[in-house]
Amino acid sequence: MFAVYNEQGRTFRSTLEDLYLVKGIKPTKRLKQMAHGVGDEKELASQSYYNKEAIKTYKQMIQAKHEETIYHVYQIMKRPVITILDTAPITDCYMLLEENRIRQLPVINTQNSPIGLIRKEKILEKLIIEDNVIREAKPASVRELMDYPIITADPLSDIRRVAKIMYDQDLNCIPITNEADMFVGILTRTDLVFAVSNFPGLTLRA
Repeated sequence: MFAVYNEQGRTFRSTLEDLYLVKGIKPTKRLKQMAHGVGDEKELASQSYYNKEAIKTYKQMIQAKHEETIYHVYQIMKRPVITILDTAPITDCYMLLEENRIRQLPVINTQNSPIGLIRKEKILEKLIIEDNVIREAKPASVRELMDYPIITADPLSDIRRVAKIMYDQDLNCIPITNEADMFVGILTRTDLVFAVSNFPGLTLRA
């Protein structure tokens, strides 16, 4: 299951297929057109051959594996999840990010409900830091800089399906929420690499 939250709270909770029907939530894969000239024809022909072979091999793999073990998000997500209040000053947010050596924090309101995600890059735009010391900070709260709406996943979600939405939406992480609309963990790209490296037979195919 997946959910979407904004400043007003949860606005969606359903399957991955339904998520793509939500306005503003759709695949955003970026494909670059390769510029080529006459001298590149042999290279393009070679690429075409290997692409066909890759597709053929992939189809054979799908046919050979009628069933695969499902690996769930809760098996690899980081917990307990570190969160920050939307009213917190950005200096507090920066210190929390530095202390825990992370680059993003889920944001909650005074009712502990998910409402957004704050990234370190946004915080650094408002700070002047020298020798790891904040020398100057422009007045701003976490709420002013957080990203929203945010997509979250259920702890029992298949890792492959979560990987798909992270890839399609170009997300570095995806917070994990339960049915009570509480953050219970967070999944990063690093966690996905760990899963591929340590779970035999895992393929990130949705």
